[in-house]
Amino acid sequence: MDSYELEKLLERASVGDIKAINDLVDFYIEQKDLYHARLEIERLKYIKQPESYRRLGYIYSCGLIDKPDFEQAKFYYKKGFELGDEACGYNLALLDIKEGRYSEAIPYLTYGVSVNHIPSIKLLAKLYIEGKVVSKDLEIAFSLLKKALELGETEVYTSLGKVCYQLHKYEEAFSYFSQGFQQKNPDCIYYLGLCYASGFGVKQDFARARYYYEIGANINEPRCLYNLSLFYKEGIGVEKSEALASSLYQKAIENGFKK
Repeated sequence: MDSYELEKLLERASVGDIKAINDLVDFYIEQKDLYHARLEIERLKYIKQPESYRRLGYIYSCGLIDKPDFEQAKFYYKKGFELGDEACGYNLALLDIKEGRYSEAIPYLTYGVSVNHIPSIKLLAKLYIEGKVVSKDLEIAFSLLKKALELGETEVYTSLGKVCYQLHKYEEAFSYFSQGFQQKNPDCIYYLGLCYASGFGVKQDFARARYYYEIGANINEPRCLYNLSLFYKEGIGVEKSEALASSLYQKAIENGFKK
């Protein structure tokens, strides 16, 4: 940043431009000028807007200036949440979950769901899937993930497929995995192979299963590597090869596969 750009940022910051103040904080931290970084942070405290409180919470939670101060982070996130900022509520939920206070996270996430905040929707769905705080409820998790999808969050295809798979709704699961496969998601690649190998949601077809396992193996997806090793070990749709089976199995282990 040259002197002219810095001068312009300082001018904008002087009239309360939050983006300019944030840019200055980042600039001073990068320059290791903590004195001026702290001055800009103090300036943020006088701007009583959700964006400033959200940024202050982030600064304190990440320890951008000093060591992390979660109490200060929560103080500012709560101020932002009181002004209706769902992102501040989501960050409060993350801190509560990190500290094991799951029940305190729920109201923040519930509010986020009510205002269509996708990260809150996905996190609450995750809690229902895992059965933390709230009892495990895959149907509720499914409805939350569907809501996220309807809001344009296509990354939930994998989670939707997994939930349907656990609910034994295999045809729906196969459909979601197929859509996730278009995004080259490793989980979807593995589950498509599993669906074809097991005949879940689709006619059993070992050749198609191998096709997906091979795609997964090429990107070192450990479960695909392992299942493909079984195909070669047992001669399922391929010619038996102990050497290839052993090689694939070893590669699966190297990439984190655990039985």
